[in-house]
Amino acid sequence: MSRNLLIVLLSIVIPTTGTLAVQSKWQKFKGAYFEIQYPQGFKPRNSLKSNTFDGQYDSAFFTSADGSVEFYIFSPLWNGKPDDIEANVGTEEIVSEAHEKNGPVNTRRVTLKAKDGSYLRSFEDTENTETNTRKVFGIKFRDRTAYEKYRQHYLTFKKSLRQFSD
Repeated sequence: MSRNLLIVLLSIVIPTTGTLAVQSKWQKFKGAYFEIQYPQGFKPRNSLKSNTFDGQYDSAFFTSADGSVEFYIFSPLWNGKPDDIEANVGTEEIVSEAHEKNGPVNTRRVTLKAKDGSYLRSFEDTENTETNTRKVFGIKFRDRTAYEKYRQHYLTFKKSLRQFSD
């Protein structure tokens, strides 16, 4: 994999500075203990059920209307296992994986590639062992064109997360 593509993939999960106002045409999604904004035209799909809030969800996927990109959020009340975003060894291979520890905060950044070459995806898993909390953001995209088209949307999506407690 080229060095430039790897830098692009790693920049997906590293937040940028500055503020990105959530656009007025964005929709609001409510999970069990979080709220997040997603672009109009994207289709949300609930994923992992909440262990603490019956009938609600701790994670969701958001697919663009053209199907070329998908955003992901996992934000439970307390820690949990984001099994729905982990690598599928049958269909994916790991391109890169990095771990970082900063006090009680452990961050894992993973980039995966479909074995058939149909997509790339990256996610950033942040776990705080002191507060027993966790959040995961992810993006899946068909090609570099799709990534470039939706990159700012993804950064805005990440910044719009609001977490709640009981």
